[in-house]
Amino acid sequence: MKIFCAKINHIFHLMSIVIVWVVSPLSAKAEAKTFQIDPAKIDAYVEAAMDRLHIPGAALAIVKGDRTVYLKGYGISGPDQAPVTPQTPFVLGSTSKSFTALAVMQLAEAGKIELEAPVQRYLPYFRTADEAASSQITVRHLLNQTSGFSTYTGRKGMVEGDKSIEQHIRDLKNTPLARPAGSGYEYSNVNYNILSGIVQAVSGKPYAQYVSDHIFKPLAMNHSYAAPDPARSDGLATGYQPVFGYMVPTKQWNHEATVASGYLISSAEDMANYLIAQLNGGRFQARTVLSEQGVRQMHEPAAPIADGLFYGMGWSVNNSVIFHNGITENTYSFMAMDGDYGIVLLINAYDFLSSYDSIASGLNGIVHGQERSAAELPDYTKTYLILDLIMAVILALLVRSVYSLWTWKTKFKATPLRITVHAVSILFLNVLLPLAVLIYFPKLDPAPWSVVTLFFPGAGHALLFIPIVLLGVGAIKTVLLLRSGLGSKRPASRRVSG
Repeated sequence: MKIFCAKINHIFHLMSIVIVWVVSPLSAKAEAKTFQIDPAKIDAYVEAAMDRLHIPGAALAIVKGDRTVYLKGYGISGPDQAPVTPQTPFVLGSTSKSFTALAVMQLAEAGKIELEAPVQRYLPYFRTADEAASSQITVRHLLNQTSGFSTYTGRKGMVEGDKSIEQHIRDLKNTPLARPAGSGYEYSNVNYNILSGIVQAVSGKPYAQYVSDHIFKPLAMNHSYAAPDPARSDGLATGYQPVFGYMVPTKQWNHEATVASGYLISSAEDMANYLIAQLNGGRFQARTVLSEQGVRQMHEPAAPIADGLFYGMGWSVNNSVIFHNGITENTYSFMAMDGDYGIVLLINAYDFLSSYDSIASGLNGIVHGQERSAAELPDYTKTYLILDLIMAVILALLVRSVYSLWTWKTKFKATPLRITVHAVSILFLNVLLPLAVLIYFPKLDPAPWSVVTLFFPGAGHALLFIPIVLLGVGAIKTVLLLRSGLGSKRPASRRVSG
């Protein structure tokens, strides 16, 4: 339990922020003053990192100026053992948000969207629990994550994607805001889901079709998709998750309604094209997807997150570094730009007890002439040995507690002291402790239990079901204790009456 409490803030870190130790090495460019591609060092590091963290497959792209200078796939894309290539599609996670922001900015430059306009101008049906507050939320608020929607609401939406985008937005009508619109930053996936509805309403095209026509095709992103079915025909990488230390393939839920905030699909090769456009004022080869001014506006620091760290439009900004990571239940992505250099890392797994951000940090150090070792990464084997040992101890105690119900009648001797001790034990171990876990664990980094179990299969399910079993055992023990207490009084009462 202690490991989970210590690590829970890692679980969704960088849906809102990439922590400082990731950004700092990226900023080291000014100090290193070197940029060198050493394929042998890069490959050795990635392969060692994958081995250390039990990662099945990954793809890497490095760009400089208007060129892709390194591109490679590693490992396998799924249970069929097909090798990852630079063309293998991966589910991106929250790096999808920059695409949605780009779509909005394209429509703004076309005169179809005003960033300061209220959302209700484009989506008249848009409502939250506070109708007056709903009318104050603007397009810019959504882009900058300052609408007032909570992080919890955004995470809850991850398991509510099996509906249309419009229905997903309509279902927000009973959702309270965490703060007034424009009053401060709070990362929420729902902001970008609403933006996808605006893109649809203004363009007259489904969001997926708009992104394909106006971003993927102009940037020659030939292995990029806004839906999983066509991607599967193109070799979509299967996502993996650790279950008590065993990395197993898992299926993603239906995320149709939330694709704009976290479920676009792309390859390392295509993402290299995308970064080149971002680095060169919206231009890729002879095509332009946005004006230079528009790209600059997307990258400008807008909403303060922490000291020196800001959110722009689908991008986080720290000094000269512009970046974002993406996490789904079973995939990971990271992209960053610093000056004329950019890096994209795609992984077909996600492990909530390991930081894949540190792999990108190590790669950045290598291309800037620093020595990096995969030994600096978390020790996957040691972590899960400890976790499994803790879970085994908890399970053994739980089995012992359940077994004691069957031996209660023969072994429990009712005395006032024993009844008191058992009553206190039941109160703390079978009532207060499990209730505390059920109520407060999801609040450590707010997300409903459905998201906890989605992102932490095995361990998350154990954290949910063990407290429920303890409550059930406590209820039965309470009944047995009451019967034992009443039974111990009957002989005395009979002697008095005789």
